[in-house]
Amino acid sequence: MATAEEYAEGTILEGIRKTLVYFNTVDEPVPEDEKSRHIRQRIDAFEPRLLTIEQAMEYIRQAEAVALGQRVCRALHPGSVCSESVFLDDLAIAMVRAGKARNSDVEDARKSLEKSSGHPLIISKVSGKHQEICPSVPSECVFWRAEKKGMHCLKRKA
Repeated sequence: MATAEEYAEGTILEGIRKTLVYFNTVDEPVPEDEKSRHIRQRIDAFEPRLLTIEQAMEYIRQAEAVALGQRVCRALHPGSVCSESVFLDDLAIAMVRAGKARNSDVEDARKSLEKSSGHPLIISKVSGKHQEICPSVPSECVFWRAEKKGMHCLKRKA
């Protein structure tokens, strides 16, 4: 499972990069082999869910800490759309300490997400708790790429 420290240190990017490279080399659907089972296990640990902005705001209002920062995976796609993720609780604190995010309040978080209204919102678990809300870019996002390859992982929050 990914941790807040892996996000803050940037080490999470290596696993994402390797997974994207793998997806670029395999046909659809992903073969049932040891590599794909390992990737599936890693992706499932994030428990990624699609959210509406109202659902995202529920998480934000309940958080003890909120921060805004560049989408973590944007480092792998420097020319991509610049949008901000919302980091919550321990992840928010870790990202601010690492200089990769700034503290935010509920209203600023809403405004940031509204600016990215054309991008599907995904919340994922970090350190065992849903703490990252990302306005995803499907062509670059590891979760959307998994979906495209037949490895269905995105759930809708009820």
